[in-house]
Amino acid sequence: RPLCGEGDKEAKEESKDDVAEPKNPTATRVDATTSVVPVEIITMFVDADNGIKLQDSFALEKPMELLVGINVPRLYFVSREMEDDDGAKSTGVIMPSLASTVMRDFVGLEDVDNTTKQALLDFSYNLTIGNMDEAYRAVKLIKNVGVWENMANMCVKTKRLDVAEVCLGNMGHARGAAAVREAKKEPEVEAAIAAVAIQLGLLDDAVRLYKECGRYDLLNKLYQGQGEWEKSIEIANNEDRIHLKTTHHRYAQYLESIGDTAGAIRNFERADTYKTEVPRMLFDQQRIDDLEDYIFQGNDTELLKWWAGYCESMGHFEKARRYYSRAGDDLSLVRVACHNREMTAAADIVNDTQSKSAAYHLARQLEAMGEVQEAISFFSQSGCYNHSIRLSKAYGLDSELMSFALKSRPSSMIDCAMYFEQKGEYEKAVQLYQKGGDQTKALSLCFRVGKEGKHGDAMFDVLQGLAEDLGGEDSGVAMSNADLDRCADFFIQNGQHSKAVELLYKKGQKFDYAIDLCNDHKVTITDEMAEGLTPPKSDDPVEQERRNETLKRLAKTLKKQSNFSLACKKYTQAGDRLKAMKCLLKSGDTKNIIFYAKQSRNKEIFILSANYLQSLDWHNDPDIMKNIITFYTKAKAFEQLASFYDACSQVEIDEYRDYEKALGALKEASKNIAKATTGDATTIAANLQTRIYVLEKFVNARRSMKTDPTTAESICLGLLNQPGTEVEESIRVGDCYALLIEYYHGTGNFQDAFDLMEQMRSRGIVLHPYLETPIMEDIYEGLGKPVPSNFDNVSGGGGGGGGGGSVAGSDDEIEDEIGEELDESINESLGSDDSFNRK
Repeated sequence: RPLCGEGDKEAKEESKDDVAEPKNPTATRVDATTSVVPVEIITMFVDADNGIKLQDSFALEKPMELLVGINVPRLYFVSREMEDDDGAKSTGVIMPSLASTVMRDFVGLEDVDNTTKQALLDFSYNLTIGNMDEAYRAVKLIKNVGVWENMANMCVKTKRLDVAEVCLGNMGHARGAAAVREAKKEPEVEAAIAAVAIQLGLLDDAVRLYKECGRYDLLNKLYQGQGEWEKSIEIANNEDRIHLKTTHHRYAQYLESIGDTAGAIRNFERADTYKTEVPRMLFDQQRIDDLEDYIFQGNDTELLKWWAGYCESMGHFEKARRYYSRAGDDLSLVRVACHNREMTAAADIVNDTQSKSAAYHLARQLEAMGEVQEAISFFSQSGCYNHSIRLSKAYGLDSELMSFALKSRPSSMIDCAMYFEQKGEYEKAVQLYQKGGDQTKALSLCFRVGKEGKHGDAMFDVLQGLAEDLGGEDSGVAMSNADLDRCADFFIQNGQHSKAVELLYKKGQKFDYAIDLCNDHKVTITDEMAEGLTPPKSDDPVEQERRNETLKRLAKTLKKQSNFSLACKKYTQAGDRLKAMKCLLKSGDTKNIIFYAKQSRNKEIFILSANYLQSLDWHNDPDIMKNIITFYTKAKAFEQLASFYDACSQVEIDEYRDYEKALGALKEASKNIAKATTGDATTIAANLQTRIYVLEKFVNARRSMKTDPTTAESICLGLLNQPGTEVEESIRVGDCYALLIEYYHGTGNFQDAFDLMEQMRSRGIVLHPYLETPIMEDIYEGLGKPVPSNFDNVSGGGGGGGGGGSVAGSDDEIEDEIGEELDESINESLGSDDSFNRK
């Protein structure tokens, strides 16, 4: 049984299957003049098996206010409209009345007979409970087309595509049925239902359905089919941009069909189809002048070329030239010029534009006219070197053939190589064979011509270049070991040893063989060759060991060639720093020797470096002296360091007569020899102590000469009369004599002074280095003796350091600098001791 009642949306949303009890109407309405709370009219079916099933619902709208009852196919309501006495609507007295609406499934079938009405009611019921078979059986006997049409309309609203197919079939609507079958391919059910709606003429429903499913492309087509082009373009702009140009094109076609040419042109341009459609349209309309104006103003390259071609076909060459020029079509300009036999103008165009296609066309025309040289030039300019080669060979133009061949494809290079080989131009042939990819032929030709000796060293250079190019990154061809050995042997047999060496290490990685060649044939190794002969590093220990051996062999060869700096570098790379230092010492590069020693931090290297520095003028260079001391100290070579301090002491005595500084140096030597562990250290230490004792006595004598001359005199006489060689080994005896003679001269004791001078002569000591001439003259005059012209009348060198030596009072600046350096080195070891500071 059908049932009808009122309800609100909230209750319906809470449960669509269960029907809530009707609310009090007064609770949903305030009065007749106020707004009604949203109320829905609900139609249901009730039976014992399925219970209550919702069939339809719709909002209660004014002027209807209250549901009264149901009598299929109508629902009855109380309607309150304001009417005046004449029946017109007004703001007068509210007159209640009874109104009705047709149920959804009976729209358009209000007046059918009872049998049809019952069938429709059964159909609606079975449709509600989802029994489609029973629903179809309920209405299959209905023959009224109107009934089926109304049912189809309802299927659009209910989105029942399966029922719609049945309705369309019973309506005999073949086109609609076909449209539905096609629409079922769409993934959205709304799109398929919209197709049914279109067939039924329900265009508004179709628009709504397309918008619901987001199929704006189909909506665009619908608007186009309806002729609503503004809506179609709006949809395409906003929602369906992928079909925007298509929409404009179709709109342009529509405008063309109704004679709106200007509008059609605008839309063809927006559709980007104007290049073909606009000329077609204007030609069809015989508006040639308008077409030319359109092309001229539009300045589109393709249209300009097309119009120029049209003018050319009509024989209007000047106009064609203008449009070709405006379009930048150089080839067509040259073609027109050649057609009119204006070759000079065509050549100018090619040279100005550098167009390859235009140059090729002109070259073909010149060849046909017999202008071979010019044709070759323009073929080359166009990049078609095969044609340049063809003409050069045909007319014997060999001077330009090589340049064309090098730029051509490999097959053309091989052909040209064979041509040059036949003519005896082997260098060109080899180069072209190589470039063309026939490496075997190139090598064979080099060997054959080289053995014949027709081209001197030229072929050796060609072969070397060929071998170097083979296997290179740019060649793309690997050189086999057999070819490499063949090339190397060929160079060796012909005395080209340097070329063989370069080939072996550059391409064959045969470093040892190349080094042996350098040794055997005295090939000078340059810096670049040395780097090339250096094997690459490897993480494999075995390979790394081989690399080190190769580097040592290379360094040994460099050493033989007196390239000590490079040998040092290679020994260093091989890990043999000691040999590297020995090579560096032979180079005499003091700056690098000091730097290398500091970087190596090796005991033996420190000692070698310090020994080398001692061979230099260290007493006049404080930096060298400092490095000697530093290197011996870091190497813990105490015996060598003691020897160096001993040498410093002797320099202080011999060069500067600075016995205080010499004493400090000897003490430092004694301190270091005490740290030595060699067998001779004890003997050396004892000797140093003896010399220190003698030096201390002499230093004390010099210091006390002014304050206690008697004691100083006694000390000096004691030293001079001391037997043995200890005094002569420790001091210069001449200095001791000079100290006494100066003292006796100062006290007027000329006789004792003269006696000491005689003793000096008897001991073979030269007087002049120790005594000033005025003092000696005073002594002679004081004794009444004639002053000799040469006081040194006794020949021979000074014993025990007494003879020879530099004059006192030499360069003060050097003395101060060396003294300060020695002070610094002594103070670093012994601390600040006033006895070692220069007064």
